[in-house]
Amino acid sequence: MSLYQRDPKIHRFPLPNEIWKWGLKPWAFAAFTYLCYLYTHVKEFVPPSADEIASKLHMSKDMATEQLVELKQRGLLDQQLVPVCKSTGKNFFSLPNELFFLNLGHGAITVYAYLLYCEDRRTHQCHPSYRTIASAVHLTVATVMKHVAKLEEKQLIAVEHTSYLDSHGMKWNGNNQYTILPIQITLDCYYQQQMDQLEKQQKWQQAQKCLGRNPEKAPCAPL
Repeated sequence: MSLYQRDPKIHRFPLPNEIWKWGLKPWAFAAFTYLCYLYTHVKEFVPPSADEIASKLHMSKDMATEQLVELKQRGLLDQQLVPVCKSTGKNFFSLPNELFFLNLGHGAITVYAYLLYCEDRRTHQCHPSYRTIASAVHLTVATVMKHVAKLEEKQLIAVEHTSYLDSHGMKWNGNNQYTILPIQITLDCYYQQQMDQLEKQQKWQQAQKCLGRNPEKAPCAPL
């Protein structure tokens, strides 16, 4: 778990705990956090285009533009798209810089951020119910379950199903126990997938050449 010992000012960026009281939908939440990341870690901050935000967060350009307008109207961004954290408290949680480079999308990013907010900093675990998460991130329970499964597949979290006995000795399903895994695990998996895909593409191109075809004009490579 040595990754958790890294300097958070270098490898992570902070968000105020009160962000969950602002009522941001996943689209606006993800856009705001992406701007927080850029402003914290890019030496010469240049406001990103709506196209860039849309690409990073899996939304349309129109949707990205709409979120920027909303965040400005609510006073959470200035005219240069610099985040304005109107927090009255001193409590913050942090997100890893790499979060926006793992092809997650705005919904999964928001669910992951809430789990980090709930995380016990000593054990790196938390156990909010699906309903609690859904209420906090403004998504349906079914959608939250889908994003949790995606986060588990990406190896950002480990999910353990729990159960308990009531006063009558009946067994019931409890809340999931989530363990936040070191981000390096996810990065290693992601880069390996990229390398495997590149290797597959190169082998396909070599096969096309052996068949006397021009890879650039040949049918699309199989997925």
